[in-house]
Amino acid sequence: MKRLELLDYARLSAALCVLCFHYLYNGIENGKVTSIDHIPGISEWAMYGYLGVPFFFMISGYVIFFSAQGRSAAEFAVSRAIRLFPAFWAAVLLTSLVAVFWGVRSAGTSVHPAQVLANLTMVPRVAGEKYVDGVYWSLEFELAFYLLVFLFLLSGWRNHLERAFLLWPAMMLVVLLADLPKLLFFGGQFTFFAAGAAFAVLKRRASMSASMAVAVSAILCIETALAKLPILPANDGIQYSRQVIVMVILSFFAFFLFLNSGKGASLHLRGSRLAGNLSYPIYLLHAHIGYMALSRFATNENRIVTYFGVLIAVLFAAWALHRVVEVWCGPLWRALFTKSLGRVVATLRPDGAQRTLAVGDPTRH
Repeated sequence: MKRLELLDYARLSAALCVLCFHYLYNGIENGKVTSIDHIPGISEWAMYGYLGVPFFFMISGYVIFFSAQGRSAAEFAVSRAIRLFPAFWAAVLLTSLVAVFWGVRSAGTSVHPAQVLANLTMVPRVAGEKYVDGVYWSLEFELAFYLLVFLFLLSGWRNHLERAFLLWPAMMLVVLLADLPKLLFFGGQFTFFAAGAAFAVLKRRASMSASMAVAVSAILCIETALAKLPILPANDGIQYSRQVIVMVILSFFAFFLFLNSGKGASLHLRGSRLAGNLSYPIYLLHAHIGYMALSRFATNENRIVTYFGVLIAVLFAAWALHRVVEVWCGPLWRALFTKSLGRVVATLRPDGAQRTLAVGDPTRH
């Protein structure tokens, strides 16, 4: 798929929305930022920044559909591993190092060795450990979605992936209307992956079935977002607005409609590649490191300056992580995952094995 420069800025925007949510609202609300109060007039809007995460999920659903085209299961697995794990491992270790010096047990930012090791798997709850950084919860959903697509490729059903993605929203709707038990992949956050995938199919081949899948996905995504309202924290009696949440979700769908248009696909935006490359490292690094820095240095008197200082530090750390871990060490990761994961998967499905071992795919998303 041709690189969509607007999509790179969408990734960065989603990461910055989540950052604002954590710094300006949630960190203070949940007691992880202990030295400052909410900024009136700003926190009431920052509280909706958590919706950047489902936007990320939609982007993943959209991009992964194209990423799976023409790839063997081994190639897909290697490309996903290169994308997810090296930056994540570096972020876990860096966040843990900062927590050794600044972490506070009562605020939930301290760590211990077993917790750090469990987090390196990306699924620490399997070992009964908490996340080193709370934002890592979303990576389990990313990993599960990648696993779903991987199993399709491994089973030799690549040619059926498009049809499966079109049926996915309809199956979710049946589960919802019949009030069936929520199974993995058939509700919750996966509605956003399904929406992104439906838009990808619509871009590849416009049809009534693809349009219907997008429409059904919109209903499901709104239902998922509103279902979360009872568990969202309220700041000093300020409640989340159902209308605002619905409008934000619909804006995501409007964005993808524009992205699928000729104008959206042909936009050339300066700095888009850097914007896209920094989005994942920013997401990985910002939360607990930011909480600890704000608690240590910010007061109600200097919080604006401190916010900017922490933001600049996080952006620099994200850039350094990208350059060192993902770019400079990129050939190392490509060789490592191709010779390990790629070979293991190739033995499970031999077709395409030679191509997998010869091609270390550096796909960015």
